Order: sequence, then C-alpha cells, then structure tokens
Amino acid sequence: MNDLDSLRKADDLWFSTDVVIIRAETRIFRVFAAILKARSSVFADMFSLPQPSESADMETMDGHPVITLHDKQEDVEVFLKAIFDSSFFMPPPAEIRFEDALAILRLSHKYDVGYLRRRALEHLGPIYPTTLAGYDARAGQNKLSPETFIRRTSTLTTAVEVGALWLLPVVYYDMCKHDLAQILAPDSSWHTLGDHERTTSLLGHSAQITQFPKIISFLCVSAAAGDACENWINCNRLRMSVNLSITRNMKRAEMRFPLDMLTEETGWTKMKNFGLCSNCLVEARSLHAAARQDLWDRLPQMFGLPGWEKLEELKREALAV
Repeated sequence: MNDLDSLRKADDLWFSTDVVIIRAETRIFRVFAAILKARSSVFADMFSLPQPSESADMETMDGHPVITLHDKQEDVEVFLKAIFDSSFFMPPPAEIRFEDALAILRLSHKYDVGYLRRRALEHLGPIYPTTLAGYDARAGQNKLSPETFIRRTSTLTTAVEVGALWLLPVVYYDMCKHDLAQILAPDSSWHTLGDHERTTSLLGHSAQITQFPKIISFLCVSAAAGDACENWINCNRLRMSVNLSITRNMKRAEMRFPLDMLTEETGWTKMKNFGLCSNCLVEARSLHAAARQDLWDRLPQMFGLPGWEKLEELKREALAV
C-alpha cells in the first residue's frame, strides 16, 4: 500500500495556490487569495464573485484578478504585511509605529480581520487608558503617544469609525490641551472632523479649562488652632502664597492640563521645602488626589460619552477572543 494513500489533508491548512493582485491608489500587491479568505470574511465574499474566466469585465494582470481597494496605499501595505508577515505586527509590548497601529485598526475593522483589530486596540489601550492610574502610568513611558494635533484628530476619526468609544475621553482630553487658535486655524486638521466631533471638542475645550480651579481648591483649605497642623499660621500663609502664585503666574496653556498639574518636582517637593508641615502636606495631597479622581470620573460626560463603567464594558467585549 502506498503511504500517500493514508494521508489526510488538514482542511484549515491546505491552501489553494490562487494568486490575487490588490491595487490601492498607485501601488499593487500580489498575495495568496486563500490566506486573505481565511483571515477576512469581507475578502472571502469578494472572491466568491465570478472569476476572470467567468466575467469579461473583471480587470486582470498577468492572468490574475485585480481587486481595487479604495484605501490609502500606505495603509493597505502595512495591513497586508500584518496578515502575511507574522513578525511585522506583534502584540504588545512589541514596539510599532503609531501610524501603523491606526492604519491596521481601520482596515482590520473594515475588512473584518478580528485578531488584528484586537491587537491594534491592545497597542492603543495604554495610550488612551480607562483608569486614572493608567493615565498616570503613561507619562514618559509610552513611545507611541502622539504629540501633534493632526495625529490626535486622526486618532479621534479612527476611534469613532471603529466604535472604540472607550478611547475617546483621553483622545478628546489630549486634543483639548492645544490652544484654541491652533485648533481653529484654517489649515487645522480639526476641519476634517465630523460636525459632532468638532462641536464636542470645542465644548470640551471650554469645560476642561474650568476644571483648573477645582484641582487646586485644596489650597483654599485653612488649618486652625487645635488641628493636626504643626504650625497652622505658617501653613495657612504658605497655602495662600502658593494659591496666589499659581493663579497669577499660571499660563493659560497650563490651565488646559488640569490632570497634569502639580508633579513631584514642581509642586509637592517645593511646598515641603517651603515649610508646609507634614500633616498639612498629607492632607493637601489627599484633597488633590480626590479632585483629580473626581475629574477623571466625570471626563467621559464632559465629552458627551457614556460613563466609564459602560466604556469598560464595551472595551471588554471588543477585546474578547
């Protein structure tokens, strides 16, 4: 008996040799149709259409069918690389380009490639966290974090397009860190946003600035004789001095960063060195932390979004395998 007669094909790993040419703008890609069909239900539907031999109207090249995608050629290239090169778009914490993550997220959503969509969302998660602890952890640690306004508007557009609403509170917050003149400049990418997103960002910009007094309200809390304060006259004088200094010297730009005020170097260390007693320092930090948490809890509503509990639920559903 021939040994070959006893072999059985592994159906999920027995691909045809059909080749298809993908065209996006002026760039073309020649790839295996069977792999695309296995990864994407949308491509599987495309390939169920009549083949060139059955349709005289279908474009061909070198005898292979040509499918034109109406997407940017750079986006299609990284999307196809992610499908055909397993080392190109690795899960976190592998380093990737921010633009690649957005492109792969858009196209994996559009063409229904679930595992790539989840992977792209996992890469973006630490940049746009759903907890205050996650927000604090991202400072200086995430190389993906976009700094330019155009990258932030691109992220907003993509998140809305794919329904990743849990990313939006921090996306909007980051956008509103920019000066209003820059946002509304004639050549600003803000004008490419939808009507709802433009309105939301402007209303949120105003709301974000108004959070500044609430964040520093702990400086208005006075100690009295008999309190745990070690020197209530000195501590009250120091709080008043710091409050006046902040309100007089704080640049308007800094008022747009309410969650980012008072770092160890620029805030608490200076107050300690200036003589704020240890008990008042502990209380001040506690009040400041509570004010930041309150702002964080209200952040989604500032931008017309569901609360964090609902957003977390949407996130879990999207990342579920």
